[in-house]
Amino acid sequence: MFRNSSQLASTPSKNQLLLNPLLVETGIVILLALVAVVINWKMIHDGINGMIDMQWHITWLQHFSKQLAEGIGYPRWLAGTNFGYGSPTFIFYPPLVYYLGALLKFSGLTIEQTVIVLFYLALFLSGLTFYIYGRNHWGVIPSVIGALAYMTAPYMGFLIYWVASIPSMFAQALIPLGWWLTDKALLQPKWRVGLALFWTVLALTHLPSLLLCAIAWLGYTLFFFLNRSWKDVVTTLLSAGIGLGIASFFLIPAILEQPLINIDEMQKVGGGFRVTNIGGMPLFPLSIDRGAPYVFFLQSLAIIALTIIALICCRKNAAIIHDTWRWLVFVLLLAFLMSSWSLPIWEASPTLQKVQSPLRLLQLFSFGGAVLYGVVTSGILKLRLQIRFVISLIIFVIFISNFAYSYKLARKFPTFNKPGRANLEHLEPVRKALDDPYTDKLIDVPQYIPLLPNGNPAPDPVIGQPQLSIIKGQSSIEINHWGSYKRMFNVTAEELSTIRVRTYYYPAWHLYVNQKSHPIDVSEDGTMKLTLEPGSYAVELRYQWTRAFTLGVVLSVLSLIALSLFGIKLQKF
Repeated sequence: MFRNSSQLASTPSKNQLLLNPLLVETGIVILLALVAVVINWKMIHDGINGMIDMQWHITWLQHFSKQLAEGIGYPRWLAGTNFGYGSPTFIFYPPLVYYLGALLKFSGLTIEQTVIVLFYLALFLSGLTFYIYGRNHWGVIPSVIGALAYMTAPYMGFLIYWVASIPSMFAQALIPLGWWLTDKALLQPKWRVGLALFWTVLALTHLPSLLLCAIAWLGYTLFFFLNRSWKDVVTTLLSAGIGLGIASFFLIPAILEQPLINIDEMQKVGGGFRVTNIGGMPLFPLSIDRGAPYVFFLQSLAIIALTIIALICCRKNAAIIHDTWRWLVFVLLLAFLMSSWSLPIWEASPTLQKVQSPLRLLQLFSFGGAVLYGVVTSGILKLRLQIRFVISLIIFVIFISNFAYSYKLARKFPTFNKPGRANLEHLEPVRKALDDPYTDKLIDVPQYIPLLPNGNPAPDPVIGQPQLSIIKGQSSIEINHWGSYKRMFNVTAEELSTIRVRTYYYPAWHLYVNQKSHPIDVSEDGTMKLTLEPGSYAVELRYQWTRAFTLGVVLSVLSLIALSLFGIKLQKF
């Protein structure tokens, strides 16, 4: 009936049984955090460089956080960009990463430190979310290998050190989380609320990633009609729809107000979607600039090697072979969409063209490659020790080659703290955005500049223009307040006068003269102007809600109510 003292001493307590897994998981999180430091060490130690998108993200972060400090809860119009003409940037660009950046900036970090922390967090979260995804499928060791493969994927280094896109990095981190929540939601209804919130977060993080992930995810989820209840699949799809509905306050204006801006310019960024054929090879990424083919080539070699290992060494394991083929089909479809063979698909879809370049599919391509790492590792763990050692050595060599690519890429470009002998001309716009962001000297991307009433793009803004100028007649002007969303000034017109306001016209701007609504005219350069008869006037410009934004807010509220009811019903179920 009773155990002796030696038996009691040799039996682990319940706390010990719980503690060991906790220690393992904590150790893995620390490992992933340290690996993120190693991968991102160049930026952490030497500072940021000025490649591709860095200038824009720093500019937006500076002005977004400034307008938050002014009390504007959702800064949609960046008043200080385009040399003070303004830009409707965050009507069309998701704001979530910039809220996080502003929080870091408000905590006391410099803007450069904020950017470095954001890149680091995105990289660390990529490993963590992939580990969570893999843990649900293969156990600890394969999940760690897959997470490390995901973090060291060539496209990660490409995003950090060449493209320098913070939102793309965070979208990359969200992909495994979305697939994990989908797998959970198909089995347990309570996870469908989390899946809905995932789509909300992704929509508010990066639009091109949202579009491409939604297409891939839809195919992945529909596949489950073959082995799951149709109700489970339909309800899972419905939860994604509710999640996108919650983001309507952003998505609806971003879609409906596109005819107001020079959005077609986006199709030219990065060379666009057109094929550049090299050596007559059809299977090649469509956009060949910026080093994308080499990233594609490295990731493809890893995928080929892993597939061969699985088909030869794990051929007796039906589950491993099944998963290998399933994910191989996934990456082959992505490779097809990055090849010249898919050109008719890209030409037929203006919406797809707005993702700018097929190289964005390397996000999902890298995810599929990392999944194959996890699948193959889970299979080889069941093989003999000698075979495991040889295969582990092959995987280690692939890891080293991937890391070597990121290492070399990180050292290819000069940084502020360690420029070497490089020409720092390309760093000057970034330096200006870092050190002098609020004196109307910063430009913004051309695709968000509002169109003229005739539909043509407005001319480029001119630096050094006054906030108000008299272009006809004779008047005196006194500025009382010049805020981001509200401008107030007094005008004493001695004769019929036309006054130009150095602000691009956009339908959200409303003009009031002596507290009465007044029509706004548009100048040839896209700025606003008003004409006044002789007399004294109190003039006010206010940035207000557009109809599309109002509709989006209403749909977001209704979607939140739907999610609450959905969650209550799932809880009862």
